Formats: sequence, structure tokens, C-alpha cells
Amino acid sequence: MDNPDYSTERRKGQHLTNEERHNIEVHLKDGWSIYQIAKDLNRPYNTVKNEIARGTVLLYNGKVKRYKSSAGYAVYLQHRMSCRKRYSRFAISDFIRYVEKNFHDNGWSLDACAGRAIADGEFSRDRTVCTKTLYNYVDIRLLNIKNIDLPYKLRRNIKPKKVRENKRILGTSIEERSEIIKNRHEFGHWEIDTVVGSKN
Repeated sequence: MDNPDYSTERRKGQHLTNEERHNIEVHLKDGWSIYQIAKDLNRPYNTVKNEIARGTVLLYNGKVKRYKSSAGYAVYLQHRMSCRKRYSRFAISDFIRYVEKNFHDNGWSLDACAGRAIADGEFSRDRTVCTKTLYNYVDIRLLNIKNIDLPYKLRRNIKPKKVRENKRILGTSIEERSEIIKNRHEFGHWEIDTVVGSKN
């Protein structure tokens, strides 16, 4: 495969693949134990055990229990639908209105809003978010505040200064010459316009 960013190595914590689910189904039909399957797939015992529990279905009018890789994959997709980052923005809407009001009307910073809300006792700590989260909400437009409204944020350069590697060093800079040279008393210190360069 001609892709340098692609890696076929399995990382720790990676989800089971369809091929691994199919291997589990085949090995169970062959009478392998969960421990043998886990060792063959190089997976933890509990990962294989939980996958078998998720994908086990009833066959023949509920008389036989059997693992099906398609059923396990369907349960996996169903669980993935509810697996996402949850924002507490709507649960703390009163605090958000408090922040927006004091930011626009009183000129408070986001840090001052977060601190004063708890210090004055207007909101409990579980009904607020920290300053960093407020700035994240501004970035993703969950607040009625824009980055242009935050004067100090736009002044900060958050990108690290790029250091050029393999920079050619051409010697000591002319600005670092000693003060004696400027007096022109010593022979050999020529002005640049008296030097004849190489001609092609």
C-alpha cells in the first residue's frame, strides 16, 4: 500500500473490526474457548467476552443461543450513535445568559463572569463552567460573543515560533564588529563598495 500515513498495526484500545468479529463467530463454532479466541486475536479476555454477550442471539424459536458477527456489529453501531461529546451549554442556560449580560453591559471579562458567579453565590459550581470552557464556547459559536469582542485574545500569538532547522551560518554578523573598526585607523577594514566580487 503506497500510503506512508497508513498503519496496519493494532493500537491499544482500538475497536473490534468486522474481520475480528467474523473470526470470533468461526472459532466459537469450532468449539474454542473465550480465552483461546482472545489469545488468537491478541485481545483482552473481557473484550471478547463482552462482544460475545452483545452479539448472542436466540435461534430456532429461542431454543439455541449463538453468536452472530452481524448482530454484534449492529449493537456496536447502535451504541456508537449515542457515543459523542455532550455539551452542558443548554443545562446551564441561566449562567450563559448571566455571562452574556455582564460581558456586554458591564464590560466584564469571561474570567470575571465565571469567578463572580460563584463568589457572589448566584450559581453553584455544578451549574457553571470554567473560564477555559467559556472561551471554547466562544470559538464554536455557542455564546453570543465573538472573538473580535475579546481584545486581548486577538493580541496573543498562540502559535509557537517556528525555528528554522539547518539554517546556514555564514559567520559573524557585521553588526557584531568591534568599535575600533569604525575609527578607520587600522589597515584592512574595507568598505563594501571597494570589494570586487567574482564575475561570471
